[in-house]
Amino acid sequence: MYIALIQNNPTAGALRRNAEQALEALDTLAALAYPPDLVVLPAYALTGAPVDGLGYSDAFAAECLDVAQAFMEKASLPVLAGTLIPRPTEEGGFVCEPEVLFCQGTTHGTLGFVDFENEWNSHSYAASVTTEIDGHTVSVILEGLPEPEDDYSDSDIVVILIAKEYRGTNTMLTSSYQLGYLRAFAQRADSWVVVANLVGAQDDVVFDGASVVIKPDGTVAAAAEPFTDSTLTCNLVLDRALQDAGTDESVHSEDAVIVKPLLPYEADWRALELCIRDYVGKNGFTDVVIGLSGGIDSALTAALAVDALGSEHVHGVLMPGPYSSEGSVSDALALAENLGIETLTLPITKPLKAFTALSQEVLGQEGSFLARQNIQARIRTIHLMHLSNTFGWLLLNTGNKSEAAMGFSTLYGDTAGALAPLGNIYKTDVYGLSHWRNEQHLVIPPAILEKAPSAELYDGQKDQDSLPPYEVLDRILRLHIEEGLGVDQILAAALDDPEGEVLSAELVEQVLDTVRSAEYKRRQEPLAPSLGFADMGTDREWPITNGFKDHHRDLKLDLDIGDYLSMIRSWKQPDGWDFLAN
Repeated sequence: MYIALIQNNPTAGALRRNAEQALEALDTLAALAYPPDLVVLPAYALTGAPVDGLGYSDAFAAECLDVAQAFMEKASLPVLAGTLIPRPTEEGGFVCEPEVLFCQGTTHGTLGFVDFENEWNSHSYAASVTTEIDGHTVSVILEGLPEPEDDYSDSDIVVILIAKEYRGTNTMLTSSYQLGYLRAFAQRADSWVVVANLVGAQDDVVFDGASVVIKPDGTVAAAAEPFTDSTLTCNLVLDRALQDAGTDESVHSEDAVIVKPLLPYEADWRALELCIRDYVGKNGFTDVVIGLSGGIDSALTAALAVDALGSEHVHGVLMPGPYSSEGSVSDALALAENLGIETLTLPITKPLKAFTALSQEVLGQEGSFLARQNIQARIRTIHLMHLSNTFGWLLLNTGNKSEAAMGFSTLYGDTAGALAPLGNIYKTDVYGLSHWRNEQHLVIPPAILEKAPSAELYDGQKDQDSLPPYEVLDRILRLHIEEGLGVDQILAAALDDPEGEVLSAELVEQVLDTVRSAEYKRRQEPLAPSLGFADMGTDREWPITNGFKDHHRDLKLDLDIGDYLSMIRSWKQPDGWDFLAN
């Protein structure tokens, strides 16, 4: 069986456009001298993902049905395609559930993942559906990888349709762990395994693609490029005698396909690049504007934007103020020259003087020291938003995860922007990504990488005036945000790290308290790509009004903490009744 796997990049909610693009791809394949016997598209190929609240809209549900029917009628080749199909809810409305459409000539319909016979019981949905295609037994798995105990030994082909979010290199199908799992599954089932993964970005989610076809002996027959729209073709030799004789006629059979895993910074770069490109394009923009401070964050954001959109679509704005160093201006100009982007210079000194003079006239003072710092960032945002409104350029925010965690930013100032590409990237990784990019081709001037970070809002300001060194800060933040650890657990983890600096309880308490008190600011930060397992916007659900303050309890070991938490098991009510007793 000759198959084609379309690794497509749909837009959530744009059902008709997604279907039209899929149908065009089918028509292109159908026009070939040897068209495929079966085409496979990923989960949500027609609807995009995630659809979030759209899935509960009756109007969206009706659109899903209209598009599904039209797609099945117009499909020029046999195809399996992921979509959403509505089912009635107990409350009287509809909810859209993942489904697979199957079209083969005049025969078309849904495979049956959505159960209309027992719609109130969510556990009744099929984990997989088995059908016959051209005389071969094909099992289709939707929205997840098979479990180790699943038995598909009676299937000739196992098709897996997924929309797997990028959460680091270890989650990609190119990783040795994920690929090894699938290869072992193919050998155990003694079946061809076809994995179709969605690609593209939707808001803060990135789908990495890397779809793959694996032979029954566990070797890789074909693999798609990660983070890229592509069509993969492969000949599946289903005759057992031919397989056993080793006469596989696949065009990929001379040598096993080598799947090269991406290194972390390379994968993160490509994910961020894809997120910028899709966010800008899918929302109807072509160009972006970035404030260039001469610092590392704006330099990295600009480099990402150029790689994603092209230099002609990126506009840099220099906004020197009374405390800006000469090097900041020259470094920003050097960066712009390296990237080939146009720049504008809009100083903030005059509007700053006008504002402070007005404040003096009305209030009798120019404002507090903090207010005079923050008004500089807010004036810069006025410049940037004026350009955005005038020319239709999308404003990219340049903040990073370390700053967002600590609230080290000016609300309605440098927190402004539609998208923050670095919003979930720690400052130490900002440097790591910058060095990786320069290794490919030097674009970020070395002076930017070497200078001490500074917002330059007063004479001689450095980030470390207000924050611990970023190496120390990021270490604490990772343990607290990614691992969910409190003060004592962080101190215990630091003791177990022979290469790490010993942390003081006072410093850890201070950092965690700052993170807690900055929650209100983070709720107003721009959307940021989710690349790890602790997104600062969606994964951290601490309340804004929050009186809890963690503190040191002198519990140094995990065992101590476990014993401390287990005290509840010995508690009893005043009458002596053990309230945890069965």
